[in-house]
Amino acid sequence: MKQEFVNPFLSSAKLVWEKELGMSVELTSASAVDTRFLTEDVTASIGLSGELVGTVLYGFPTPTAREIMNVMVGEEVDAESELAQSALGELANMVAGNAATLLSNAGYTCDITPPIIISAAGTIISTLGRPQLKVDFTSTVGPMSIRIDFSESPNHG
Repeated sequence: MKQEFVNPFLSSAKLVWEKELGMSVELTSASAVDTRFLTEDVTASIGLSGELVGTVLYGFPTPTAREIMNVMVGEEVDAESELAQSALGELANMVAGNAATLLSNAGYTCDITPPIIISAAGTIISTLGRPQLKVDFTSTVGPMSIRIDFSESPNHG
């Protein structure tokens, strides 16, 4: 996976986290990972189509997800409520939207799908053999991970 495809997601995650949540986030590790894995407590999934195809998955432990939801909504909310999950999906959507804009500026036009929230830890996800990069972050409200699995569309170029 090309660094020029990954960096827009990493810089967008940092930007959106700091702007929307008002707290810093630091990258702690990045590694190539298996194409099949178990979801975190809460996982937001966004698909990419166009000149790049694949999926971006944002994983959160429950305490981190709850704190993010509370900050996004502006008050303490039930983590299982549709409003709370919508807030988490919106955060993932903002990161993907900013990244898509950066990718478009680099010549890779792509569209993003609406977010899907998976709130059951241990759901098996497979990227069907597509390579994945897992990037871990830490913040004052806890850890977060981003799994990126996309590549150039065969029609690009």
